Amino acid sequence: MSGINGIGSPNSPPISQDLAQTANPNGGRFRQVLSKVADGGLAAVAAVAPIFPGGQLVSMAANGLRELKATSPGGLTPGGQGDQLDRMFDMQKQSQVFNLQYLQLQTEMQADNRRFSTLSNLMKVRHDTAKAAINNMHA
Repeated sequence: MSGINGIGSPNSPPISQDLAQTANPNGGRFRQVLSKVADGGLAAVAAVAPIFPGGQLVSMAANGLRELKATSPGGLTPGGQGDQLDRMFDMQKQSQVFNLQYLQLQTEMQADNRRFSTLSNLMKVRHDTAKAAINNMHA
């Protein structure tokens, strides 16, 4: 994968480097890009909202979010005390592992159920055969 370049100019880093930076819980390009996108989106909403009826309220809300992002320690981006995005991905991975374990347990239980049913049916046939033989001797 190191030969494949990321989106953008020919000088952009390979995808594998982008993924390594994305996986870094202490920061990286992905977090910076998301922060810039959020800033741009909030600025665009604040600029365009007054044109529409009731847009002053939306504009004030967007400006408030921009100020909150700028003044809060962790901002609105993932990071700070705990990286919410990384924790979400970790929880998804754990969920997948648990789902696979549960599927394996279900498969084993079905196999045990089939074995039990087979043995039960065989024992019933054996019992019925022995009982029929005994009844034939009495008659």
